[in-house]
Amino acid sequence: MVIGIVAEYNPFHNGHKLQIDYAKDELGASQVVVAMSGSFTQRGEIACFDKYTRAKAAISGGADVVFELPTIFATSSAREFASAGIQLLYNTGVVDAILFSAECDDKSLFMESATKLVELETTGTLDDDISTHMSSGLSYAKARAAALKEHLPSQLLSSPNNILGLEYCRYIVANNLDVDVHIMLRQGNSYDDLSLSGELSSASAIREHFKLHDRFESVPQAAADIYTENTFVFADDVSEMLHFKLLTTADFSKYLDCNSDLSDRIKNNIKDFVSFHQFCDLLKTKNMEYSRISRALCHILLGVTEDNFENAKAQGYITYLRMLGFSKNGKELLSKIKENGKNTILTNPDIELIYPSDILATDILNAIITSKNHRAQPNEFTRKFDTANL
Repeated sequence: MVIGIVAEYNPFHNGHKLQIDYAKDELGASQVVVAMSGSFTQRGEIACFDKYTRAKAAISGGADVVFELPTIFATSSAREFASAGIQLLYNTGVVDAILFSAECDDKSLFMESATKLVELETTGTLDDDISTHMSSGLSYAKARAAALKEHLPSQLLSSPNNILGLEYCRYIVANNLDVDVHIMLRQGNSYDDLSLSGELSSASAIREHFKLHDRFESVPQAAADIYTENTFVFADDVSEMLHFKLLTTADFSKYLDCNSDLSDRIKNNIKDFVSFHQFCDLLKTKNMEYSRISRALCHILLGVTEDNFENAKAQGYITYLRMLGFSKNGKELLSKIKENGKNTILTNPDIELIYPSDILATDILNAIITSKNHRAQPNEFTRKFDTANL
């Protein structure tokens, strides 16, 4: 059995290794295939390490094949992130089941709720309920959340991990995919807890600890060794580039996740811009959460428009498989993916196939690393795919 995981590994830590170990030791997976965010994450922030470093750390922790989740979807809403991730794994032609971690591990509850959600959307019931809540002054996101609470178990709507898991299941049900689902009960502290919690700390806590103490905790030793040889990138490292982009753009409403109201708020507050994080907090309102704003700013920086997104989605989410690394065990799987997969495997970018935002996202991260260590980085077209280091 081949198990697929959708992940960010920002960075790869003990909890992630525990999940891969669970896939192999408890579920009997022969290989684990990962769909991983590239240079930017679903929260709209730049990744803490380049995607090759994070893929290498994942492989050192037991992953067998790592493909890049295209940036245009990796930085989208939970629904689109989940949809693209599942589609990528399905398109390999070898993944038998997906595994995700959540605060609830009741598979029947997830699948029944996913089926109910698809029904609500198909009949238009959910849209009607959302409209009702929006008429009372709620934003779309809050109106949708309120509508879902009327039909689905509250425990599945109480945390980002459960919500993401529900979206994985929804996409599988809606598209009748022949893929099984496994759930591992999440352990350790909350995903957004900034304090370390023993060996199973969140990625947010690990990043914050490194920022304050310049050392890694709660990560496998093999991954820590890889990290120390590479350059750590902070979310605020994009501040100057973003500030310049905002100063030189007249209208932001065409960009993904940035409506006319947010566009006006950006224009009215640009004079007070200090940093990426500070500006997200400044723009935040009761009807517009930090994560929505950070994704919008990310899309402005990367030039991702609403039209770009809709065109990419219309193509079926995944049009290529961008290889980031594989293990010796994973190498055996590549010939099967080439034979059974629905997309071409790219070990180096093909300008006719790859989304432009993937190239730009990596160029931006490379520019930051270059500025930090004063050494030019190979770009997507000059970097050699080095399996020996993976």
